[in-house]
Amino acid sequence: MKDERGQVLALALATLAVGVILIAPFLNTVSVHSIASRTYSSSISQVYAADAGVEDAIWALTRGSLASQLTYVGASVSHTVSEQINGIMPTVSVTRYTVQVASENFESGGWTGGWGWLSGWSTAGSSDVIKQNSPYQGLYHMRLRSSGSYASRSANLSGQSGIHLTFWAKVNSFESGDTLACQVSPDGSTWTTVKTWTSADSDDTYRYNDINLSPFAPYSSQFRIRFYSGMNQTSDYFYVDNLGLSSGVIAYEITSTAGDITTRSDIQVTGGVVTISLWKWD
Repeated sequence: MKDERGQVLALALATLAVGVILIAPFLNTVSVHSIASRTYSSSISQVYAADAGVEDAIWALTRGSLASQLTYVGASVSHTVSEQINGIMPTVSVTRYTVQVASENFESGGWTGGWGWLSGWSTAGSSDVIKQNSPYQGLYHMRLRSSGSYASRSANLSGQSGIHLTFWAKVNSFESGDTLACQVSPDGSTWTTVKTWTSADSDDTYRYNDINLSPFAPYSSQFRIRFYSGMNQTSDYFYVDNLGLSSGVIAYEITSTAGDITTRSDIQVTGGVVTISLWKWD
């Protein structure tokens, strides 16, 4: 019996030793899995909340009044979600953009910048790309002065539909009789005036212009736009910045952040129908 008790004691001590060795890693594993589970659960809640913020903004764009606050390309607003999702209030922003065919912001400082054009600008008279007099955005904008000055550029629009010409423009020091015409042509020889500025517009303030060119469809492969001056002095100024030819499709970028998760979506709205072109998580 004495020998047997010794053997039992040795066995018990050995079992205890093995338990001590194994219990710490086991508890650590349980703790890690518990933390990971909580982290995963938290991330999923944030993903759902961020996605819900995007969905709420889409509803507000198509059924609410949010679209009316985004009246020009580049306009951006914050959207407030009506209630918390999973105990989280997403931070949502919506920016309007357009699907562009050609673009020019004059940041090249010359007449060959931008993209989507067949060639650089054709110019005459007192036409310049300058830094002075407060460009709408960036460092440079285009300026026309005096009479008979123009800047013209062409793009291949064949096969396109619903084209819009968009740009920012401002007028300074126009007197009675001074004019500036925005014109378009399918061939560079026959021109149609689509907008005219006069002394009534002369407030030296940049304003957004969106000109629907649908009446000129079907578009040519050498479709040309032109700004043509009818002022009588070099001290009469017309400026243009951030110009583009777009397909006319209204599009929005929506970003929604909940905790550490950001959902970004790009959507297009046509006749109340939403098309989602991007949905990603950061």
